[in-house]
Amino acid sequence: MKALAAHTLHELQILPREVGERSVLDLLNRAYTHSGKDHIKQLLSTPLGTLPEIQQRQKLLQYISANLTEIEFEIPKSYLTAAHNHLDSNLAWNAAKTWFNRYRLSLWYQWFSTHDFYRLLSGTTALQKVLGSIGEKTAWWRDSDQLPHELQQHAKVLRDFFDHAQPTLTAKLNRISMIEVDFFLRQKYVNQVKAVLAVFYQLDAFCGIARFLQTARWAYPSFVQTPEPTFSVTDMKHPVLSEEVAVGNDFSLAFPQRLTLLTGGNMSGKTTFLKACGLVLYLAHLGLPVPARTATLSFFDRLMTSIHLSDSLDLGYSHFYTELIRIKEVAQAIANGQRVFLLADELFRGTNPQDAFMCARQVIDILVRQSGSLFLISSHLVQLGAPYEKNTSVQFNCFKTNVLEGELAFTHQIEIGITEEQTGLLLLNQTEVLSCLQQI
Repeated sequence: MKALAAHTLHELQILPREVGERSVLDLLNRAYTHSGKDHIKQLLSTPLGTLPEIQQRQKLLQYISANLTEIEFEIPKSYLTAAHNHLDSNLAWNAAKTWFNRYRLSLWYQWFSTHDFYRLLSGTTALQKVLGSIGEKTAWWRDSDQLPHELQQHAKVLRDFFDHAQPTLTAKLNRISMIEVDFFLRQKYVNQVKAVLAVFYQLDAFCGIARFLQTARWAYPSFVQTPEPTFSVTDMKHPVLSEEVAVGNDFSLAFPQRLTLLTGGNMSGKTTFLKACGLVLYLAHLGLPVPARTATLSFFDRLMTSIHLSDSLDLGYSHFYTELIRIKEVAQAIANGQRVFLLADELFRGTNPQDAFMCARQVIDILVRQSGSLFLISSHLVQLGAPYEKNTSVQFNCFKTNVLEGELAFTHQIEIGITEEQTGLLLLNQTEVLSCLQQI
């Protein structure tokens, strides 16, 4: 799958749009280090390009989850900070090769640059301890031939370093030996040291995700390879909602249907449902489990969204024009032979109802003829369903709202069919807006 547009990452709440907004990143970001957390954010922004890559990522996470206690690190953050500061410091190293030269250099540091002497000693100690801890923690799996593909690549990086570095990492530091150890770690093998730390932070990121998955009831999706695409889930929930609020839904869209027309009143759950479908599809293409009991889907080239649109003041685009641009991008992707999964919330709501109906009708007429892609479109325009009642490429789903003693009761449960419920006036009365207006 191609990388998502920035607006889609925000619309689906994969990444927060602003500080404090809940997102999938908040859920998964259980890494121990700041660099590990940054790696998780990068991972969430980079979908995998092929099905084999997805399957390899799934195996990696399953392996780490099963061996989390043996793989996760517990290195004091103070040591990590000191090690990085020393590795990046401007404190000069010296290639003194003989014992006498190292002894003379250590005396110079100790007598004429005491501050640098202790900086060198403490930084080298921290770097030595961090690398030594990584070596000890990974020793059991570095030579294993049962590792997932990505861990095998990491194991090679670690072997290339620790096979040469072990004497240096176990050397007892004194004013002479620290000169030699520092030269080894910060100059001679500095690239290998940085590669080892990069592996450490990647492992920390995956361990952080695994920590979340230990308590989340998520499932690894199954990918199917069929001529026509499919998307099927059971007990799918929006992960950002609390367990007490989230409602599980079963849903399937597959041949001969290509397009779902989703109707329902305000606050019935249409937008949340579309977002949940988008999250399942996207997380699956990251090689991650998804917030559902089961999920079966096809590999898609593009996930595209038209949710929570707003006018673009910078570009001078209106809401309606922005919608048109999004649909044009979908058309261009399909024309280029890409398999698209489209989520469109309240299609063409940026114009008046009659205009929206005519525009939506023409767009849907074309979309339902496109094999190889799937389209989920929500709308308040219930009359939009009539032209497609006998079209086998269109299925109808809805979220109904019950009225109990004048109060709205939302089930947030998806059903088959079209609902013509109009809840706006009831919500107007329920929120007592008119009472406030009458007091003006």
